[in-house]
Amino acid sequence: MKLSDILLEGRLKEDYPTNWNVEEFKKLTSFNQRIRYCEDNLIRISSGSSRVVYKIDETKVLKLAKNKRGIAQNEVEIDFSKDYMWDGIVAEIFNYDPNNLWLEMELARKLTANEFKNITGLTFEDYCAGLRYYESLQKPKRGINYTQPETYDDMWENEFAYEILNTVGSYDIPVGDLCRTSTYGVVSRDGGNAVVMIDYGLTNDVYTGFYK
Repeated sequence: MKLSDILLEGRLKEDYPTNWNVEEFKKLTSFNQRIRYCEDNLIRISSGSSRVVYKIDETKVLKLAKNKRGIAQNEVEIDFSKDYMWDGIVAEIFNYDPNNLWLEMELARKLTANEFKNITGLTFEDYCAGLRYYESLQKPKRGINYTQPETYDDMWENEFAYEILNTVGSYDIPVGDLCRTSTYGVVSRDGGNAVVMIDYGLTNDVYTGFYK
C-alpha cells in the first residue's frame, strides 16, 4: 500500500463519527441492508431516481446507488475524480466501493446564483448561455441557431468557466445539468470559497444507456 493511501485511510478512520462504521457497511451484501444501515446511522440529504445521498459528518457525504443508473453515475464520478483535468472543479472523493455501489464525497454547502457570481465573477445566467452556445458549436442541431452571448469571450478568460468548457468539450458532458445550481456546491479551497461540481455522473453515455 502506498504511503498516501495509508495516510488517507488513517485520516478517514479518525474523521468518521462514532455512529458510522464504514468497515461494517462494506460487509453488507444487499441494497436493503445498506440503505437500512444508512437510515439508522446517517442523515438523509436527498434522494433521486438513481441515488440516495446521506450526510456522514461535517466533511463527507455518502452517495448510495439504488440501481444500475446510480452505479453508472457513481462510476463516472469516481473515474473523473482521478483525472487531473477535473482537479479543482469537482468535489473530492475520499472512499468508494470497487463495484461503484457507493462513494464518499466531500460535503459542499448549497450554492446560490448570487454566490456563484461573487466567487466566479460571472452571473449564472451568462455562464449558462455561454455553455449552451459552446455546446451548439460542438453539436449543431438542425433548425436551432444560438447567438453568441456578449460575455462568451470573457468565459475563456475566467478560470472556472475555462475549466468547465474544456471538460464539456473533452468528455461529452451535456450542459443541461450544468445549468442547474444544484449541480454545484461551495467548498473551502486555499483559504477561500470555491465552486465545485457535486453531481456530474450523468454523461451523454449514461443518459443514452440508462435513461432513453
